[in-house]
Amino acid sequence: MASPIHDVVASNWGSSNQPALNFLRLNLCEVRSQPNAAVVKSPNCCVKICEEKQKFVDEGLTHSYCSRSCARRGEGPSLICCELDGCRATGKSAFANFCSKIYAEEAVRLGQAKSCIKCGLQPRMLGRLCILCNYRFKTGRPELRELNAHDSPTLEDSDLRKLAVKAQFLSRWAALEEPAYFEKAYEVEIPRDVRIGYDRYRSNNPNFEEVRSFYSSQCICDLGLYDPRLCSFESCGICCVAKSFFKSFDFGEPFNKGRYGNGIYSYLSPALADMFATSCTSSPYRVMVACDAIVDPKQRISNQVAGRKSVFVPGADAIIPVFIIMYTH
Repeated sequence: MASPIHDVVASNWGSSNQPALNFLRLNLCEVRSQPNAAVVKSPNCCVKICEEKQKFVDEGLTHSYCSRSCARRGEGPSLICCELDGCRATGKSAFANFCSKIYAEEAVRLGQAKSCIKCGLQPRMLGRLCILCNYRFKTGRPELRELNAHDSPTLEDSDLRKLAVKAQFLSRWAALEEPAYFEKAYEVEIPRDVRIGYDRYRSNNPNFEEVRSFYSSQCICDLGLYDPRLCSFESCGICCVAKSFFKSFDFGEPFNKGRYGNGIYSYLSPALADMFATSCTSSPYRVMVACDAIVDPKQRISNQVAGRKSVFVPGADAIIPVFIIMYTH
């Protein structure tokens, strides 16, 4: 019995040569000349499942299946093994092709994967950043990360930063004031656009100097008591400045008011900033923000002469929240 394909080719081109088949386009996914004949499949046919209907095309994108029902029955992407040496579990793209967050961090610790340049914990996935840090930078959403200090011979970078913040906080606290007790600290992860604005302000004022100052206000949430998370209350002075990076204060105020006019006021001494720290919750902590500020050296000199320790900057580009400190006294 003659093949239908042979008949079509012969009637149109007068030859059954194989090259002529390259010009043949049928709407059928397959043609059978007889039950045991070889199947000629179209590349536009639904793969692996029904192998009969045309693949679904959505706005120019050709999918591998003809419908949702076939897609649900499909095998999906090929599974990969966790990239940590010795682990045979299935790797997941959310964990940079490791099976879990724990194993992803373990691979970084063992040197099997390069660490994210921001958090230093997760493997790099998007450029030099991990997935989470890349998302934070894209959205501009501030995040907090607790600095931990462990009683171990080898201190990690996070531990060293906490010890440095603690030492600076306690040394700046006036000796005659009621002593303060440092409890914990959160590092504020600065989004890229905020960091760029701060660096630009510093570049535009090359004669200015960077100082560590302290800012406090009323805190009406349980920050520090549970997870390191900023609240959404408009009356929480601490979370408002941390979320907006000093672009907005409690109750939506755009700036502080003081002897130098409208702007942002902080203090070199945390004991002075503590005068503005109030808590309206059952949390045992008082809360303060440690900042980096770009100031005119003349202001520092005039403050020393007058016995003042306030730090004034005219706008949010000149100051960034670096750490949030929980303390008691």
